Amino acid sequence: MGEDLDIRSGGVVAVDTETLRAAAGRLRIVAGECDGVRDTIEQARRALVAAGVWATTWAILPSTAAAGAGDRCRRLASDLSSMADTYDVAELSSAASVAESAGDTALAAQLRSRAIAIMSADPSVPLRLAAATLAWRTETVAALAAQYRAPTVPGTMEPWGAEALALLATGVIGAVGLGAVPSGTRLTGHPDPVSVQRLSAGRTTAPTSLAQTVDRIPQGDGRVRVERYTMPDGGRRYVAYAAGTALGGRDDEVWDMDSNLGLYTRSQGESLDALTGALADAGAKPGDTVGLVGYSQGAMDASYAAISGVYDVPLLITFGDPVQAEVGDGTLSVAVRHLDDPVSALSAGGFAGGVGAVGSFVASRESPGTAFSGQGIIGQHALDAYRDTAVLLDRSGDPRMDGVRDRLGDLSAAVSVDAVVYGAARSEEAEVSVGPSAAGGG
Repeated sequence: MGEDLDIRSGGVVAVDTETLRAAAGRLRIVAGECDGVRDTIEQARRALVAAGVWATTWAILPSTAAAGAGDRCRRLASDLSSMADTYDVAELSSAASVAESAGDTALAAQLRSRAIAIMSADPSVPLRLAAATLAWRTETVAALAAQYRAPTVPGTMEPWGAEALALLATGVIGAVGLGAVPSGTRLTGHPDPVSVQRLSAGRTTAPTSLAQTVDRIPQGDGRVRVERYTMPDGGRRYVAYAAGTALGGRDDEVWDMDSNLGLYTRSQGESLDALTGALADAGAKPGDTVGLVGYSQGAMDASYAAISGVYDVPLLITFGDPVQAEVGDGTLSVAVRHLDDPVSALSAGGFAGGVGAVGSFVASRESPGTAFSGQGIIGQHALDAYRDTAVLLDRSGDPRMDGVRDRLGDLSAAVSVDAVVYGAARSEEAEVSVGPSAAGGG
């Protein structure tokens, strides 16, 4: 994978608006200081001229430089403020669409009214928003097209099939609108009963990095890992790690494509029941504090569990998630995507505005190679590839990573950490059997 990370507060929102406005404020202060320097130089020049000293030439240059620096600071501050307004409009418009889909037309109208007021005050905002939205909507198309473009034969025309297919696919996905999951979404259907079995158990310590959270996502027969943290006050916290789709597995496989496609189309999936069943077996009850980490289908399970209202979720980390859930402002949401990953492309970018607590972000990058250069048709979706991206994020100086470290650091105060790895199966008779989960079964 390439090392160019794009870290944003939301789909269109590159930087949170508070940071932009704070930077604009600092630039205005600097502009004022430049004006002060200009005025001081000018006063000195006039005093010297009055004293009979020829000072015009040597004073004009620094005075002009100070004035120019002040003007540049003011222009940049204005641009930053305008960009903050643009991001506010993006978030307000996204929230209005969610409110409207939930049937709250009054809130939707209020949010849109606020967006219109911002655009009326700054006519440049609509154009900035259009440009940012176009760039956001087309970045996945370009990445997917590059990933699946067949090698050309020297002297022949460049094939355009990959570009056309990528454009068609992302257009259809975006039009269907299943990639962005609003808060309060209820899943329908009646899945098969699911059983979970404890495969292994032991003691561990809290993770200290994103890469370590990837390492704890089970592989093989293990599909869910639940860590139980006993805190100094006797209270308990939990972190659950959910694996991705199992291809070519058993007939009773829970993490199969049926469950995968069902969840994506808003139907109750057995893998979600297995995740909540494993949490219940580990001792997690409604209202308990549960961190959620997932990859691929497991990321989708974690996303639905995070918005179910069953648990208090301080942290949601997803890798290659086919959806993006509109978690509340109490949840730090960290979505890691590869632009040329066809699975994460199913999210169609998710929400245009940011979701989750202050400091939430979406991190993305794309592969330097193609599907024809050795990594395989879906190599960019591999968990190992996402681990590489997690390592880059751990090394990043982006201040939003401090929020991740803080959430993980809270767990390090535990006096003991117990970990259990679970398997799951479609079955009516097993060690622990669960029906439709509290996460939204119909």
